[in-house]
Amino acid sequence: MSVNSIMNTGLSALLANQSALRVTSNNIANVNTEGYVRQDARTAQTVLNGQGTGVELIVQRAADRFLAAAHLAGISNAGQYQATAGLLDRAQAGFGDPTSSTSMFAAVDNLMSDAAALASDASSSLRKTDFVSSVNATFQDIQATFETIDGLRDEAHQKLTVAVSDTNQILSQISLLNAEIQKFKMAGADATGAETQQSQLMDQLAGYIDFKVTQRELGGVELRTTSGLLLFDHRAAELAVNQSTDGARYPGVSISPAGSDAELDVTRQIQSGEIRGLLTARDSDLPDLAYSLGEYASALADQLNQAHNEGTAVPAPTSLTGRETGLLGTDALNFTGAATFAVVDSSGRTIESVQVDFDAGTLTTSAGGVTAMGGTVAGFTSALNSAFGGSATVSFTDGVMSLSATGTNGVAVAQDPTNPSDRGGRGVSAFFGLNDVVTTSRPVFYQTGLSGTDTHGVTSGDITFGIRNGNGDLIQSITYTPGGTTFDDIINDLNGAGVLGSFATASLDANGSLTISPNTAGSVAVIDVISDTTLRGTTGTSLSAIFGLGIEGPAERARGLSLKDELSLSPSLLATSKFDTTATAVGSVGVAAGSNDGALALQGALGSAVNLRTMQGTEYLNLSLTDAAAQIASDAGSKATTLLNRAEASEALREEAKLRRASAEGVNLDEEMVNMTVFQQSYSAASRLIQASKDMYDTLLNMV
Repeated sequence: MSVNSIMNTGLSALLANQSALRVTSNNIANVNTEGYVRQDARTAQTVLNGQGTGVELIVQRAADRFLAAAHLAGISNAGQYQATAGLLDRAQAGFGDPTSSTSMFAAVDNLMSDAAALASDASSSLRKTDFVSSVNATFQDIQATFETIDGLRDEAHQKLTVAVSDTNQILSQISLLNAEIQKFKMAGADATGAETQQSQLMDQLAGYIDFKVTQRELGGVELRTTSGLLLFDHRAAELAVNQSTDGARYPGVSISPAGSDAELDVTRQIQSGEIRGLLTARDSDLPDLAYSLGEYASALADQLNQAHNEGTAVPAPTSLTGRETGLLGTDALNFTGAATFAVVDSSGRTIESVQVDFDAGTLTTSAGGVTAMGGTVAGFTSALNSAFGGSATVSFTDGVMSLSATGTNGVAVAQDPTNPSDRGGRGVSAFFGLNDVVTTSRPVFYQTGLSGTDTHGVTSGDITFGIRNGNGDLIQSITYTPGGTTFDDIINDLNGAGVLGSFATASLDANGSLTISPNTAGSVAVIDVISDTTLRGTTGTSLSAIFGLGIEGPAERARGLSLKDELSLSPSLLATSKFDTTATAVGSVGVAAGSNDGALALQGALGSAVNLRTMQGTEYLNLSLTDAAAQIASDAGSKATTLLNRAEASEALREEAKLRRASAEGVNLDEEMVNMTVFQQSYSAASRLIQASKDMYDTLLNMV
């Protein structure tokens, strides 16, 4: 080996160890830097034509891709559950503390207490006022709870928009660093600083979305969604909250993949991270809670309304006007049993009564006249109007029935005590809502009493169904235009492969409830209604509103229920009495002033068992109203607790992965001090080698 070669070898060693000392000092300086990955410096021999020519320094980050992947997964899972748990915890708090006097539970308890007090003193104006006030307060509390839950959905959507924006910024920074790392690598320069910065950004990104990481040969990383979409190439992909074009209240998340101008829905491909948690809370967990609250509010209102419709105020009101039923005059009457419609004077004496026998299809007046009433709603209304002979007027217009007495007389409706009238589980007055205590702009119950052979009456409009999975993500939307002439035709269409047949089964039961149940196989969890422009005849009511299809409509009942205005203004209209069905003769006392039968019925209604649906179609059966409220709050609390536990578990796993990763990738001061000593001694040895070669040069020159 020539003296020149010795000199070059020593020089390469000197420079290599000098750089190694710089790497070691950088490690020591960053010993407490969060997310810093240790740089390992090692020397490797350089060879030319089979001969050693010195050494070169190779610097690598001490990254463990398996621990890094576990850490990223832990970050994503923690981000998901923390986002969902926080919203659910606040939602269940909206019900209030069950032991608090200001909670929704306390309002229901006060209502039951005031109902008992009213039953014991039905003629007391104070008791009536207290009961009416309690009804009003209860439904105001329910509305406030619903508003809290609904507001959290809006908040989740706003947070989602911010999270998507932050994600795009991080992706852009990672993409720029990729280009920088590749430039350094190709130039043979040290790229570990940029790689460390990129690793820290990926940790931040994992808090928002999950992704797959692949190391590139030329340096840098390749990130893809779980479905394989490239997140950046020469430019970063861009996520966006979709613009809703199908009528859905909340849109999903789309992506314009790197290197493409296409816009693809990626909602279902995001499996974890804050964005997933916000999507699930917004589209599944919170709607489920709102839906259950809507069911409870409607069950409470329905029980009160049924009892109130079987009673009458003292004196009886001069008119009764029902709610929008969605029925047409041509619909089959479909009532069974019997009821009595009566006109009474201010003292409660009968002026005219009409006994309706739905089984026989006849009307019997006080004078004993018997007439047939026909088999349709319009036929019944017309026959009843004629039977009153001018003492009262009965009409049915655009789905609403009304009954008005002549002059200052009052009207009352009573169920037959042994064979009460029934359609869809409700008496004739309750079904039409003639004497409701709680009102709403949408149907309270969905047992329509319609049969498959009834004409569906939809002449225009269509309904768009949304097929959703367990996370609430929209899998597919399907628009259906009602065809045929009967409800059986609609059921057959819905069960066809071109509509919902591949995802769910539609059926109409004996009470006229239309249910659409997802098939047990597959990922479909909920059949939603995204938009509905159908109208049934002149009723102004859509198919989804009549049958309670979808999520939003049934849930919104909790917002729309309120005390009837007339009762709010005049509690004396409270139906604390009942018409005596044995007092059908003219002049007999039909409404007794001291009766508390109606008040007892209101008290009994609050103790009745109810069935509640869930958003997924299952049911809570035979629950008291108190237990039903507790069940909903319990479910909300249980879900919030479960998510909080998952968040804590995910956080613990994340910390464990972080510690293990830090152990493998972090800086150990003892090791770095040893390395510094080694590199210093190697530097000194290289210096002596250079000095020795210099001395050899000097000796050779002196010999000349």
